[in-house]
Amino acid sequence: MIVDDIEETRPTYAVLRQRMLSLAARRGADKSFCPSEVARSFGNSWTELMPRIHQVAEQLCAERLVEYQKGGISHGQNRPSGAYRLCLVPDDGD
Repeated sequence: MIVDDIEETRPTYAVLRQRMLSLAARRGADKSFCPSEVARSFGNSWTELMPRIHQVAEQLCAERLVEYQKGGISHGQNRPSGAYRLCLVPDDGD
C-alpha cells in the first residue's frame, strides 16, 4: 500500500477548526484575524491549506461563532468578495 505522506501530515478539519477558534478567542471579539494566520501556523505549505481554511471559516460563520469582516465592517455570515478577516461574534450578554 502506498501512503501519501503529504495527506497524512495535513491537519484535519477538526484541528483546523480548533486552531481557528483558539486564535479567535485569544484575539477577542474586538480584534480580527486573517484566515491565512491559521494556515501559516502549520508551516511552509500553508497555501495548500487555504481551501480547507475557507471551509472551516464558512462553517464557523454558519454556526455564528465567528463573523466575516472586510475593511473593519462586519459582514456577519455573508462572505465578502476578495480578502476578508474573521472575528468572534460579539456576546449579546444573554
